Amino acid sequence: MWKRCLEIFYPSLCELCGTGLTNNRSLCPQCHDSLPRIKAPFCEICTESFTGKITDSFTCPNCRHLNFSFEFARAALKSNDDSRYLIHRFKYQRHFYLAPEFSLIMQECFAQDERLSSLSSPLIIPVPLHWWRQQRRTANQAYEIARQLGRDLDLPVLQALRRSRNTMTQTKLPRHERLKNLRNAFTLKSRFSSQLEGKTILLIDDVFTTGSTAHECGKILKEKGKVARVIALSLLRG
Repeated sequence: MWKRCLEIFYPSLCELCGTGLTNNRSLCPQCHDSLPRIKAPFCEICTESFTGKITDSFTCPNCRHLNFSFEFARAALKSNDDSRYLIHRFKYQRHFYLAPEFSLIMQECFAQDERLSSLSSPLIIPVPLHWWRQQRRTANQAYEIARQLGRDLDLPVLQALRRSRNTMTQTKLPRHERLKNLRNAFTLKSRFSSQLEGKTILLIDDVFTTGSTAHECGKILKEKGKVARVIALSLLRG
């Protein structure tokens, strides 16, 4: 009732086109549907999208000789002007009310990818921010997405990882520099160790680019938490 009253004085507008909205949404149906989903064919390890007549599952040349700590990564959206705009607003301008829209989009991956839909009782863990960076942004964007996804899928969300080193931004670094930049940057919170052993983990982040962050997080979860499997799930494929 209160939400309906507020909408009278502060009507919701589509984040992309400005159309008036109802039902507490942040994107109109047209803009929601127009965002570029990642569909087959794509690399079964990193979700890099490809064009052409590829009918079988495949691994792209970039992943063929790499040994990641995560089993596979799945992203929901391709990168274009609209998807990058939404991520930027969410991440740097504190538009955390977009989390329900992002969760709806990421849930489509479960309907399309049997590797996700067949998971049995996974635990959701967001990629952490260093406390200084989180203080500046007021929140961790990965946790905001993870919390909403956990609520929608009725899955537990654990903030089990800590970013112990404030690394430089990964945005403009090549793959080998990203791995070096993130080395020993994450630790496992000891109180979660007993809850993780033998579990399947859905590692949540907003953007997946080279897999360096997911690899370092997965390595800690396997070494210190003794988890059985780590699957990386993100909104955007960078």
